Amino acid sequence: MEEKKFDTLMLFQIIFVILVMAIGIYCKVTESTQLIPFLLIFMGLITLILGLREYKRTHSLLWGIFYLCSALFILFVAIEVF
Repeated sequence: MEEKKFDTLMLFQIIFVILVMAIGIYCKVTESTQLIPFLLIFMGLITLILGLREYKRTHSLLWGIFYLCSALFILFVAIEVF
């Protein structure tokens, strides 16, 4: 059976997920919306990393493009909020 490898993309994904959770909890507790653009940026980066990992795993261009378009849309919305 093949052993799962821990790569740098997974490390970045875990870091960004922890940041999104921390910012989301902080925004919910303080009822502040000032950090929402940062939340969206990190969510876009998570989606981008998911796309890269999925393309690397399956070599399926369809899902890679889907995740890439989703990530670009989220990042565009986050930049527009600023």
